[in-house]
Amino acid sequence: MKNMKKHFKILFVIGLCILGNNLFAQVSFSCTYREYCSWNEYTKEFGDCKGYEESSLFVMNDSETMFTHTIESMKSTYYVTSKEYDAEYDIYTYFVTSDVGNKYYYIFDPKNKEIRAVFSDENGKSMLLRFYVKAIF
Repeated sequence: MKNMKKHFKILFVIGLCILGNNLFAQVSFSCTYREYCSWNEYTKEFGDCKGYEESSLFVMNDSETMFTHTIESMKSTYYVTSKEYDAEYDIYTYFVTSDVGNKYYYIFDPKNKEIRAVFSDENGKSMLLRFYVKAIF
């Protein structure tokens, strides 16, 4: 009887470990709209936003070390150099480097159904790239 209880406890712990790993499974964000906003040095805000409809898909790997972004004409990979979770705002932030060497600061905001990226354009101007999320799965 003691052996059976011991085996049950071991199986129970293994089961919890398996369930715990599934909490951090791969997650995908389906987006429908892309928008670019410029940084205004005077107002200290992003504005003058221009966007367009675009279907795209972000897929974060289960260990949050990389994600891919796919649009109709191309697929890009981003490698995470640092990450942080902000419990107050329920956002996930990532400093990343793209597969072609560009640097971005990504903000995944599932509560507000947005993905935002801050980067410098070819002239060194700060830009905000915002994706509107249709579904998270």
